[in-house]
Amino acid sequence: MKRLLFALATAAGLLSTACGGGSSVQPPPPVGKYSMASLNGQYAFVTNGEVFTSGSNAPVPLARTGVFIADGNGNITGGIEDVNASGTPSNAIAITNGTYTVNADGRGALALNVGQSTLDFGITLTSTSDGLLIDETSNSNQASTGSGNFVLQKAAPFALTDVIGPYVFDFPGLDANNNPESFIGEFTVDNTGAILTGFFDDNVNGNLTSGGMAPGSIAQDPLQLSTLSSFGRGIANIAGQNFVFYIVDSRRVRFVSTSGGMLSGDAVTQSTNVPTSTSNFNGSFAFVLAGASANGGVTRVGRFTANGATVGNVLGDTNDAGRQHPSTSFSSGTITFDSANPGRGQITFQDPSFPFTFVFYLSSASSGVIQDVTQSSPGVGIVVADGSLESQSGGPFTSANISGTYAMNWSGLVTAAGNIATQDEEDILAQTTVTNLALSGTADLFQFTTGTLRTDLGVGGVIEINGSDGTSSDGSRNGMTVNLTGASPINFVIYFINPQTAFFANRDNSGAQRIVVGILKLQQ
Repeated sequence: MKRLLFALATAAGLLSTACGGGSSVQPPPPVGKYSMASLNGQYAFVTNGEVFTSGSNAPVPLARTGVFIADGNGNITGGIEDVNASGTPSNAIAITNGTYTVNADGRGALALNVGQSTLDFGITLTSTSDGLLIDETSNSNQASTGSGNFVLQKAAPFALTDVIGPYVFDFPGLDANNNPESFIGEFTVDNTGAILTGFFDDNVNGNLTSGGMAPGSIAQDPLQLSTLSSFGRGIANIAGQNFVFYIVDSRRVRFVSTSGGMLSGDAVTQSTNVPTSTSNFNGSFAFVLAGASANGGVTRVGRFTANGATVGNVLGDTNDAGRQHPSTSFSSGTITFDSANPGRGQITFQDPSFPFTFVFYLSSASSGVIQDVTQSSPGVGIVVADGSLESQSGGPFTSANISGTYAMNWSGLVTAAGNIATQDEEDILAQTTVTNLALSGTADLFQFTTGTLRTDLGVGGVIEINGSDGTSSDGSRNGMTVNLTGASPINFVIYFINPQTAFFANRDNSGAQRIVVGILKLQQ
């Protein structure tokens, strides 16, 4: 899922606070339909997290994207990756070989050999075409972490003509001065690789700019010409910034910046039926954002109902550096669309004391990206955050349709004893069976700077459906409690997009203080 957009501080003595005592839930035996053969093909992967660079005793932010090739028998036969550590890129690193495992429940491990080192990942398949992963690398050569995903690529060879038409993008990260940055927008690529039109919204440390893009391009890398046809890798210039890209297929392209900071994310095609006015933008929507505030990390998760130009049934939950801000008293807000830029609009939710304001870009009638442009929230201050906006469907949600085997991932910060100076990145990846809204599964947990990697933890807990229609539009929050072996219960607020997918964020701090967001995704 999305990482918090700020450098994380080194933590000390966190293990006893975050994981001591608590549940003794045991992991169930792996049962399911997956095997080694379920991971077979060429996959484009991304992670966002942290890394200890050579000679450093403190971690820095890390963005990673690349390709690995799995043979269906437990072997990695090749690949390539690009990484950016806090603005310093290391381009075109060959993945020479490696290994992987896949259990019946879709959980497994992935080892990628790069030079003299090995990158280790925990994986959970959501289908044979995609999955979630966390970076679990901790050895004498490298130490890195982060959450991400992998997606099956189209068949090679790749060409620049695979990327034509309008795309919506979301690139969070850091600017050249290591300030938190959220960069979203849309651009159109012609059949020569030229980007002639586009529009963007940029939030750098609370400084908002938007406007038309300068001309840009996508192209082969002149230093690595063969990587385009083999791996879908090339270089791009978007709004004056340089990137490396990896083509998944004509619908999705993955980017990581190579100059002027550390930005990464996906661009997805914009459909021809994208709403362009309030008259055809109606229904229920869930949203999730993560980023930085003046106080530290911030998450926002919630939902609303659009009815023409008005917004109602708004429910939202903000976690600002561990301080919880549930909101149930929004008055009706408003929606406006930008007639000059298809799919771009603005939503305002009116709190009794101030408005929340967001810019969005729709890639389809049911999906888009969203950026917080609220100038300053009382008690929160400046926010730099972005994320996803998704149409809700398939309700009412009950124990009958929220059922089956799900992949689960969350990422963010855990704080020792309420001390904001002792924060550690936490990444968790799990597979859990949901039966009568009860959870039963297995997880990996990596709390990075303490070096705490725990695998095969038991997962228990329960999902609570409190809203009368399952989307919480009546003001009642749907909840989820997760019990991990050796940890206090962790409580979340959860917003269902459909019976297959939900966003969640922690809503209290009964154990260690957390600032995390996550996704629950049904395995196919």
